[in-house]
Amino acid sequence: MKLFNLLFILIFVPLFVSSEDVLNEGVYWELTRVDAKIEEKKFDEAEKILSRLYKKSWRSRSYNKAVIARTYGFFLFQQERFPEAIEKLQVAYDEQALPLQEATSLVQALAQLYTTQGNTKGAKELLLDFIKEANRNPKPVPGMHNIYALTALIYASEKNYDVAYDYINLAISLSSSFREDWYQLKFAIEYNKEDFIAAEGSAKELLLNRPEKKRYYVQLSAVYNILEKYDMSLATMEVSYMKGLMDKPEEFTTLASFYLYKKNPAMSAKVLEKAITNEDIDFDNTNAKLLADSWLFAKERLKSLNVIGSSLNNDPEDAKLIKQYINIAFSAFEWDEVIKGVNKANEAGLEDDGKFALMKGIAYFEKNSIVNAKNSFIQASNSKEYKDQGIAWLEYLEALNG
Repeated sequence: MKLFNLLFILIFVPLFVSSEDVLNEGVYWELTRVDAKIEEKKFDEAEKILSRLYKKSWRSRSYNKAVIARTYGFFLFQQERFPEAIEKLQVAYDEQALPLQEATSLVQALAQLYTTQGNTKGAKELLLDFIKEANRNPKPVPGMHNIYALTALIYASEKNYDVAYDYINLAISLSSSFREDWYQLKFAIEYNKEDFIAAEGSAKELLLNRPEKKRYYVQLSAVYNILEKYDMSLATMEVSYMKGLMDKPEEFTTLASFYLYKKNPAMSAKVLEKAITNEDIDFDNTNAKLLADSWLFAKERLKSLNVIGSSLNNDPEDAKLIKQYINIAFSAFEWDEVIKGVNKANEAGLEDDGKFALMKGIAYFEKNSIVNAKNSFIQASNSKEYKDQGIAWLEYLEALNG
């Protein structure tokens, strides 16, 4: 059903409520003609009828005038003539002749128009005035949950979070179904109020009702993190990962870092390797270092060394990578790689105050290359920080040759 037809039915179906709320028969049939012209896409002819009716309506009873102005306003809205639509809809509201249950949709549409045109003050005044009128009614007014939600949105935009919170909670309590946009607003308000316990509840509700949407896993994980519920935060990220919802590089690296923090380095490495293979993340120096650290903490030193080696092929002069390569090779007792790494460091002009020379000397010693070991230990003994260790090794070599 087309929007205008639906609005037209809403206008005419509940007409015969009381003698005050009955359209003049002539007006009724003229508006029927308007609907027919719109169906035929004869918009100019439809507007001519509406314009004539609107001019005549100033001599009509308030109810006739309100219905005509409302119909004209919605017509103009469809034509995207928003300032004119606002004018007509405001006239319809100001007549105060429409039953509250009919006025609800009018107020909602008019407030939204005001907001889209940048007049949030006008929207708020309208909504608060209508809420006051509705509160005077002895019976609940249908559709008020929409009015409360729109009011909450305006107060939230003004950073008046306490008032906004009251209205959005009222809207949710009156709604018979889950409204995703309302819970999004509720979560945003709670987050800005730093009420993270309440925000956790809203984030769970969003995830429960929309489990296919990645952003709700991210939201809930972030809240758990703030509340220091780290295991729950990790579990939430894991579910998102297993569902294949992650699609941003930082999401994979955050998950990997979290695994590393929770002392599960092997899982961290697997996440990173798969992401690199699938080209979800780049194999740059930062990610290479994270992957190497993960394998190293998982006691997979050779895998860690291979990662850094591959990264060095792309950037052979990166100081951090060279130092990491040397340290990992040394811890893995890969003496040829230690020597190779120290040579790279020397070529890159890295300063180490004797540490690299000492490590190179030990590597040569383990390879039983005593002359080369002695030369490296002499270099170390000439440094400030590793002087004593260099001398100790030289003395040890002398003793062996003794």
